[in-house]
Amino acid sequence: MDDFSIEFLDDGWVKIEMKELQREIDESGVSNIEEFLRKRLERWREVEVNIAVTGDSGAGKSSFINAIRELKDDDQGAAEVKVTECTKVPTAYDHPTNPKIKFWDLPGIGTPNYPDLETYVQRVELEKYHAFLIFTATRFTENDRKLAVKIRAMQKKFFFIRTKIDENVRAESRKRSFDENAMLATIRRDCLENLGDLLSQEEDLFLISNHEPNKWDFVRLTAAILDALTRYQRESMTLSLGKAITRSSTEVFQRKVDVLKGRILIVSAASATAALVPIPGLSFAVDAALILKELSLYRSQLGLPEIGSAEFTRLHLATREKVVKVGLTTTAQLSGFLAPYAAEAAVEEVTRYLPFIGLAVASGMSFGATYYALCRLLGAVEQAALCVLREAAEKTAADFELDID
Repeated sequence: MDDFSIEFLDDGWVKIEMKELQREIDESGVSNIEEFLRKRLERWREVEVNIAVTGDSGAGKSSFINAIRELKDDDQGAAEVKVTECTKVPTAYDHPTNPKIKFWDLPGIGTPNYPDLETYVQRVELEKYHAFLIFTATRFTENDRKLAVKIRAMQKKFFFIRTKIDENVRAESRKRSFDENAMLATIRRDCLENLGDLLSQEEDLFLISNHEPNKWDFVRLTAAILDALTRYQRESMTLSLGKAITRSSTEVFQRKVDVLKGRILIVSAASATAALVPIPGLSFAVDAALILKELSLYRSQLGLPEIGSAEFTRLHLATREKVVKVGLTTTAQLSGFLAPYAAEAAVEEVTRYLPFIGLAVASGMSFGATYYALCRLLGAVEQAALCVLREAAEKTAADFELDID
């Protein structure tokens, strides 16, 4: 086994999966392990996540809900964007690829139906939300402060978000003395003074533009929301984030890679459940369908373009070759990809690195071959995706220079 695969085994997500799998074996034995593994692989699609989005009218709540879901304002299912308050009751907007994740547009406190905090807490069912985003386009209000205090008492996470930074930049950039960093520092300082002791540091405040999510604090806010969730909620939302957000942040990209690494152990164990006795010489082909399905997930999650698409044809030749290399759809193609590494795989020895599981699940060649194949494939997809990201960043920089000229 090479250093590349051992590095995967030492990853934090993988160790967590090891312990959970061992706990299941200790509690239930191996008779139901196949059902456990199947459910574990699909758990991220079943976890409920409810994110509350609140604030005064015109603060950009609806635009944010559309931006985080990567929808245009006129797309089907998009939140309605209006200057005046149009939210009379809590309204849920499903994530387009995962309906278990919902962003709730909440009415503001102080409206006729929600005149005070007590009425608000009861009518919007504050307990059911897992994280709270409090928006303003100007200054946070006393009602915002009261709501944050209530949320803190519930031991839940809240974030203050100052929106429409793009509009501030455009307005201030007309001045000869314009300094964007100084302007942003002024906005942060004003917000922190406005909020008093509710925030302990500047990092707890987010300055964003819903129309330019690749700038300012939009991606940092996305990461903060993920960190506010439980483990399985975080996994679910991480894998549900779209291509644009994934490509706009190396941190989000790496988070996806880490979650996918954690799945490798479970997929490999699933491949071994049909042969719980460590008999060497099992055919690699018996796991091909499982591996190819997981490979397809890797490609979509890390944002690889479809082979033959317009985006694919615009890539440099070397990058296209990397994308094609992991565009496998058949057992024969998969075997061809892995052939150069067969001698170094030493798949029958992989159980030495899995003391938490042992032979009860890690059944020789079946487990080892699958684990090694997925390590190799995820690494190759990651490298191809990073090449795509670099080209996209270079193109953005070139376009920016042309706009300046």
